[in-house]
Amino acid sequence: MLKSTVAVGAVLAALLAAAPEPLPACGAGPAPSEAAEVKLAAVQVLGYDKTDLPRAGYDPSETVVRYIERAARDGAQLVVFPEYLLGRISVPGPETDRISRAAAAGHIYVIVGCWEVNRDESYANTALLFDRAGQIAGKYHKVHAAVDQFEGDPPWSQPPRNKDLTWFLRHDPEWKMQRGDGFPVFELDFGRIGILTCYDGWFPETFRILSLKGAELLVWINGRQGTVEDFIVQSAMFQNEVALVATNQAYGAGTMIAEYPSRILARCDEPQEDYVTATVNLQRVRQARHNSRNFQQRRPDVYSEIMQPIGTPPSSDNPQRKHK
Repeated sequence: MLKSTVAVGAVLAALLAAAPEPLPACGAGPAPSEAAEVKLAAVQVLGYDKTDLPRAGYDPSETVVRYIERAARDGAQLVVFPEYLLGRISVPGPETDRISRAAAAGHIYVIVGCWEVNRDESYANTALLFDRAGQIAGKYHKVHAAVDQFEGDPPWSQPPRNKDLTWFLRHDPEWKMQRGDGFPVFELDFGRIGILTCYDGWFPETFRILSLKGAELLVWINGRQGTVEDFIVQSAMFQNEVALVATNQAYGAGTMIAEYPSRILARCDEPQEDYVTATVNLQRVRQARHNSRNFQQRRPDVYSEIMQPIGTPPSSDNPQRKHK
């Protein structure tokens, strides 16, 4: 049994240490120029929220278009909006068509959140990435469900019982959403980005995996009360050698643009509609990553516990050692 366990551990270590898969291309534009700097815009605005169902006459994409136009006039290369904002929509659809035209007119990348509803009525918490030509060049589906209610033990492990889909849509939709199964990295013409959504940011693995896959700029979209935590942003940048932009809906705060290793360049401090821009030094990120002692001294061969469910007994080949 010991030999078998050791063999499995060796295979797992080899997988963890393997080189990342090729990065997905984003749009049909030129190869990344690896610009030394990039100007970003981040928007804190109200739209549809987590449990909102469609309302007649309400279309937040009109507000999105106004801010796309403003960001383009300001010379931003990427403008980022919050989670949930467009509500429950088909993709593509009238809302995304409107955003596509604005992105193409401004020659600007756009990231915005929605509930993407499929033909079979299944749905996902989706961040849409529009390229400079206005094409939907990528999607990220939220991996970690931010559920609000539960039954049973252990806490948060099981959804409320005897509830139909309508109840979940109105009260706790992330129990039933299609969860993402990975963390893609997208190659833009100024550099590589990764996207995460709200509760994903409370899991350090999210930031780490995106960084290890080559992301230089992380985009963290949120839709929640309170403020996006600056200490999470700063620690994620410092530990993973990335820059970061975060957004929130306007009933919360903390939309910000931040630069490696820990500098917050611009921030929305109050829960109100707001907009910020800042220029991020990507060359500093690339130099740090190229010269990183942290990356070179990683030990994937001893990290297997983080891949096990909570409560998994320690493996017999890795007993706790007594320090002499």
